[in-house]
Amino acid sequence: MMIDIAICDDDIILTSALEKNLTLLSETKNLDVNIDIFYDGENLLQHIKTGHIYDIIYLDIEMKHKNGIVAAQELRQLGSKSLLIYVTSHESFAKEAFEVDAFRFLTKPIDSQKFESYFLAAIKKLFVKPIYFQYKFNREVYKIELDKILYFQSNKRITYIISEFGTMQCYEKLNVIENFLKEKNILFYRIHQSFLVNPKYVKKYRYDMIELFDGTEFTISEKRRKSVNEVFCQVKGEELIEF
Repeated sequence: MMIDIAICDDDIILTSALEKNLTLLSETKNLDVNIDIFYDGENLLQHIKTGHIYDIIYLDIEMKHKNGIVAAQELRQLGSKSLLIYVTSHESFAKEAFEVDAFRFLTKPIDSQKFESYFLAAIKKLFVKPIYFQYKFNREVYKIELDKILYFQSNKRITYIISEFGTMQCYEKLNVIENFLKEKNILFYRIHQSFLVNPKYVKKYRYDMIELFDGTEFTISEKRRKSVNEVFCQVKGEELIEF
């Protein structure tokens, strides 16, 4: 499998260093990579509009002409599913970075260990096979990709599965589902006794609420705010604790 990578940063020295390090890492790990360099967000967008798809994009936030936040927003509007690794000079990051589903953040000057760790985490994510959630309802057995589930909602004896395909029902208790996910090392937000939310579909996050990309808002119960924040940090990395 060829892994397509884009580096978009107006710092020529940095882009050269990133390219060199990615090439060395990929050779060490026996990975086939193609690396393209862009010095402006607009050039990157124009190339993607021609049909080029990138698996991983290293994106500077503070570019002069079109910064990384705006470029990423337009990328997502184009339907890009690329893993975004932001490269920035600041230790605190804009909330908008969360809204475009950034995968990781690298702070300049770049730490070599973090650089390698984040690259390998991205590669691992690219090669992950779909995991299915199997459930029963009315004596029939069904299954659905966990990645397609927005959230679970329990109501008395029924748990509703809200997904990209619609709403399904099952008899499994939410605590059982949450434990299953933990055993599989799959991170969901348990924001309330009755709700279990997939981080993939979260557009905005505050200590007391989250909003999904479809506009659905949930209040995070007070006793679960700490555990939700812990999951949030696991999903996005230590640098994102501060807003």
